Amino acid sequence: MAESQSDSAMRARLVSLSSTLSLGLAAFACLPAQGGRESAPGPSLSSTDAPDAGPAKTKTGEGEAGAGEARAADAQFEEPEPEPAVAQPEPEQPEPPPEVDSQLVTGRFLAADAQPGLLEFSQAVAQPGALWVGKLEGNGGRDVLIYIPPGADDAAPFELIYHFHGTYSEHVEAKREGLAKKKWVGWDRLEQTMAAAAQLQAERDHNVALIYPFSAGKRIEPWHRGWHNAAYDRMWMDPAQPPDFRDSFDRLHAEVVEVLVDSLGAHPSKIRTPVLAEGHSAGGMALRNIAVVGTQLVGEYLFLDAGFQGWSDVAYEALQTQGSKAVLTMVITEGGIADPLAGRTPWCVSFEAHAQQWAEARGWCAEHEGEAEPRGADADCETLEEDAELWVHSEQWCRDMAEDMRSVPRVNVVRTRVHHGDQPRRFTGGLGLNAAHDGERQAAGEG
Repeated sequence: MAESQSDSAMRARLVSLSSTLSLGLAAFACLPAQGGRESAPGPSLSSTDAPDAGPAKTKTGEGEAGAGEARAADAQFEEPEPEPAVAQPEPEQPEPPPEVDSQLVTGRFLAADAQPGLLEFSQAVAQPGALWVGKLEGNGGRDVLIYIPPGADDAAPFELIYHFHGTYSEHVEAKREGLAKKKWVGWDRLEQTMAAAAQLQAERDHNVALIYPFSAGKRIEPWHRGWHNAAYDRMWMDPAQPPDFRDSFDRLHAEVVEVLVDSLGAHPSKIRTPVLAEGHSAGGMALRNIAVVGTQLVGEYLFLDAGFQGWSDVAYEALQTQGSKAVLTMVITEGGIADPLAGRTPWCVSFEAHAQQWAEARGWCAEHEGEAEPRGADADCETLEEDAELWVHSEQWCRDMAEDMRSVPRVNVVRTRVHHGDQPRRFTGGLGLNAAHDGERQAAGEG
């Protein structure tokens, strides 16, 4: 095919450019190199290097010589190979501050404005060790008890145990004949928890500090509508709307450390994190709120018969979302109030059954709006629909609970016949739990 005029012009420009480059490089090759040496002559370019010009004709041996000259010239102008990278030493980590022994004090340190029953209880403790009572802002400005049992060692580190009590225990009053249980239960649960802490102090190779905040008693979410259990403090450790709802676990911990150091003689280097946060019965609500709000301070959440629907499961979901390495442990009284598979409120069983009933009754409910229950169901249409939706969210958790969470990392289920009301004495601080569980707690703290 004949070339067009524009193609011919382009080819001519390429040939001319090639010749110009040939002359320029040849001249450059003749310049003396640095140090007085002349560089090796470079290859001579000619118009035969232009496109479609065909192979250049050389005499035998001339091609090899020309190639050698080309390699020499290339070597002259090649960029030097980069030197191999030298591994830079990692920056040295700052050494942790040296540990200094504590100078622990003993005795009672009681604020006069604490609730009268709590002051009475504190005065009745036979061997107080170090016992501090006062109001802390991190607990919403309410009372907090801090207890270092007798036998603490100045040279030993501290494990901090935060215990959140159950229903009615915000009130402390000595048991007497004719007094309703909801009046004296707070004294009983506090007594149990402190006895367990004293046993931990005697058995462990480190010091124990028990932190026992008191709830507001009866609070619901300010946005809540509809039925609720009025006995729960649902806003405990939830700083949702300051100043009315300003509880903050991180702030509470900072204040506790200040008390331990300034008032009770602990040295800061002896106070360890992460800490253990545990809740008995309705105290599980506080654990849920701590997990949902989020903190780096807690190494284990210990639910003492407190894994009610929407509490331990929601706490676990929050920890997973945050990428937390904290351990979640549930101690469950078999067939008790917090057993999701048996007992008084087996919510896993109820949700699954209602989901099946809703699938069968959905059409009937659409035609009989306002009527109580479909035939063969044990709840009204509204309840069936709500529980069916909850089952979608809870099914995997309940399936895992049926196998005691054996395949779920960092989750423990401990089933026991210990009565619900006796769990603080038996399990506070992980007391009575097996060595494998203690190892998992330690690994989570190191992670």
